Amino acid sequence: MRVSHTSAAEPYADTELACLAGAKAALYRWAATVATRDVDQVLALYAPDAILVPTLSNQVRDCDDSRRNYFDNFLANDGLVCDIQVFKKRVSRKLGTVVVGGLYTFVYRQAGVQQVVPARFLFTFERIDDQWLITGHHSSIEA
Repeated sequence: MRVSHTSAAEPYADTELACLAGAKAALYRWAATVATRDVDQVLALYAPDAILVPTLSNQVRDCDDSRRNYFDNFLANDGLVCDIQVFKKRVSRKLGTVVVGGLYTFVYRQAGVQQVVPARFLFTFERIDDQWLITGHHSSIEA
């Protein structure tokens, strides 16, 4: 007879790993989508009630129209790419919510001159209707 030694923590650990993998994929999908410069595709990654505190604006964006206004301007930058260098993750004990913080660099051309903007970020991802969406996003230029 084989005895199984499973603990209550194992199902949580499996779910935690799935949450982390989902949030990591959503983070990299966001960076790749930013590089497409397609405002609608970027906005589709955010929950309808998401809060955005963007890198190049002091205005808090808390609805689709205000987020669209920011990304219309930000994504208009020529050759825009986002390179994620480092990030740390935390899964809520309730699961379904993952906080990811780290560093990324935006590179784009402005008036023909390459701009490099190193920034810090904090994303909150939640699983909503079977997809990982951004519910909170704070970004600021590195000090």
